[in-house]
Amino acid sequence: MENDLLARLIDAEQLYQNAPCGYFSLSADGKIIKINLTLLNWLGYEEKELLGQKFASLLTKGGQMHFEMFFWPVASISKAVKEFSYEILRKDGSLIAVLLNASALLDEHGKLQAINAVLTNTTERKNYEKEILHSKRVAESEKKRLQFMADLVPEIIWTTTAKGNIDYVNARFCQYFNCNGEDTRSSFVLSKVHKDDLRELLKVWYRSIATGEHLQKEIRLLNREGIYEWHLLKSALFLDEEGNMTNWFGSCANINDHINALKKKDEFISIASHELKTPITSLKAVLQLLDRLKNDPSNKMVPGLIEKANRNVDKVNALVEDLLNASQMNQGQLHLNKSMFNLAGLISDCVHHVRIDQRYEIIIEGDIILQVFADEGRIEQVIANFITNAIKYAPDSKQIFINLKNAGANVLIEVVDKGPGIAEEKIPHLFDRYYQVENKGSKYSGLGLGLFICAEIVKRHGGEIGARSTLGEGSVFWFSLPTS
Repeated sequence: MENDLLARLIDAEQLYQNAPCGYFSLSADGKIIKINLTLLNWLGYEEKELLGQKFASLLTKGGQMHFEMFFWPVASISKAVKEFSYEILRKDGSLIAVLLNASALLDEHGKLQAINAVLTNTTERKNYEKEILHSKRVAESEKKRLQFMADLVPEIIWTTTAKGNIDYVNARFCQYFNCNGEDTRSSFVLSKVHKDDLRELLKVWYRSIATGEHLQKEIRLLNREGIYEWHLLKSALFLDEEGNMTNWFGSCANINDHINALKKKDEFISIASHELKTPITSLKAVLQLLDRLKNDPSNKMVPGLIEKANRNVDKVNALVEDLLNASQMNQGQLHLNKSMFNLAGLISDCVHHVRIDQRYEIIIEGDIILQVFADEGRIEQVIANFITNAIKYAPDSKQIFINLKNAGANVLIEVVDKGPGIAEEKIPHLFDRYYQVENKGSKYSGLGLGLFICAEIVKRHGGEIGARSTLGEGSVFWFSLPTS
């Protein structure tokens, strides 16, 4: 009973015809002698259309060559063929990708009689592989695009593994540290961190790795010239879709100019406070004395105290004026009221308004009839500043020369002193905001705004400004203006 039941359950022909893979058999000359329904359905043929036909005729040209040159010899010698990949032509001309496995039937003399073959449809797998390959190419393309973008930015870009080992750096990293991009060991990177910043950096870095918190730290890095520069280091942990820690993405933005600007700002505030405090303190003392003498106006000290008070008020006013001028220029609010005037006449009037010691002589030379179209008040401010600086920093120069020259479409004004001169390396910075030339022999100080303001005034007029100097011989401060 059980055998009969099994016989009814297991129908070999039914299994052959409807198997999930294609079955067929070939004669010794390669013709199809048997084929199952599964393969016929794949190909879209009726059985009678394929029986007696060469199997190779269903293959592409390349497949036909491979079948004849490799399949038959291997099948005849090895008696078995495993996983040869082919593309078979359907009746409608489309292709189906398959893997072919076969076994050979030989007679007692070892002569090939027939071949039984099994075809596995790999179209879906091929499509899947194509999709994977396409996705890989897209990912590689996106990776290259992102790396290209990372190489263009001025910041140092890097990534590390979840444990903190560097696995990518951009071109800026290599340029800044003068390396080839392969030396990304932690020891190499840490050797570029200023020793005063290293301990705290390691402390916050290890904490971030342990907690997954973002990192932000200002540190100094050693560049290829051997100079430390301030950078803002930022790093954030990237999590995949399942929340697993994968990479740290980080950047180092150069903030050296910003840090230096803040330092200059702090220094300026300190200097400005000191410069304003000195005359105010002196003025307060004078007013206290005058208050005591208010009932005795005939006291001989009163005129001198009043003059001293006025001098201190003038100092405070000059400092405030410099601050206002610098602020206006910074906001682009400096307005010019231009008119035509004679330069020599302006300078002559200007000399009387500059407080100078009677020992100094101002000598005007050159073309005294030169006319210029400019803001008379602003140009007077520039010339007065040049003369005042000559007095400040060349106190032993008894004569100060002002040369007026006709330079075609421009006029050239030079203020010449015979003082100690200025070191060559300081010349390019003379007209920078807050810059001050150190002069041990001078009793004067200031905010470092005077020459900066002069430069801005001249530039707004469309002119040029500069200086030249020889140590031990003196200095020449000059500026040019368009004649119209």
